[in-house]
Amino acid sequence: MFDLKIMRKNGSRLISINQYRLTDLFLFAVILLFFDLITYYAPQLFPGGAIYSFCLTVPITLLIMIRWGWQSVFFAVGDGVLLSLLNNPSSWQSYISYAAGNALMMVLLLAVKFIGKDKLIGRWYTAACFVIVGWALANFGVTCIQAMFGYNFGEVAAANFGFGINGVLALAMGLVIVLVLRKLDGMMEDQKAYIKRVNGEQKRERGEISEDLMELDDESLSILNRDNDLY
Repeated sequence: MFDLKIMRKNGSRLISINQYRLTDLFLFAVILLFFDLITYYAPQLFPGGAIYSFCLTVPITLLIMIRWGWQSVFFAVGDGVLLSLLNNPSSWQSYISYAAGNALMMVLLLAVKFIGKDKLIGRWYTAACFVIVGWALANFGVTCIQAMFGYNFGEVAAANFGFGINGVLALAMGLVIVLVLRKLDGMMEDQKAYIKRVNGEQKRERGEISEDLMELDDESLSILNRDNDLY
C-alpha cells in the first residue's frame, strides 16, 4: 500500500499532494479503461458471444468518491461516454443517457459530506448500502433520460436494472469489490486523511520528528489540514 516514502522523488524532492492525486486518478482510470475493453472484446472470443456482460463504473466511481470526492464525476461521466463509444457509437442519445445518467451518482457526495466517509464504509452493511444506492441512482438516471428520448420507461428500466451492462451482475461485482477493498488499509479512505494518519504513525514509531517528516509537514500538511475541499 501507499507509504509516505513515495512522497519523495529522486531521494530529495517531495511529490506534491496534487501530483499524488493525479497519479492515483490516472491509475484507476487506466484500470477502468482496461476492464471496459475486456468487457467489450472478451465476448468475441466465445462462440455466439457472451450472454451477459457488466461494467465496473459504479464501484470504481464510488472508490474515487471516497478517496478524493468530487473528482469521481469524471469517472462516472467518462465511463458512460466510453461504454457508449464501444457499444453504440452511432447513437448520440446513448452518450447523453449514460454520461448524464451515471452522473446522478454524485448525489452521494451529500452523504459523503454529511454522514462521513468513515461511517459510510465503516461497516459491511453500510458499505453495501452505499454501493446499492449508487448503482440504483446510476440506473435510474440512465432510465429517466432514455425515457425522455421516447423509450418506454418500464422496458428500459427492466433492461437497465436487469441484465444490462450495469445491471444485477454489475451490482454483484460492485458489492464484492467494495467489501473486499474496504478491508485493505488505506484503499477506501480519504487520501488526505490517510496521508496524515500514516505520517503520524511514522512519527510515533520513530519517537522523534525526523528531517523528512518535518519537510512533509512544512510542504504538505498545510494543504492536508485545510477544511475539506472535495465537495
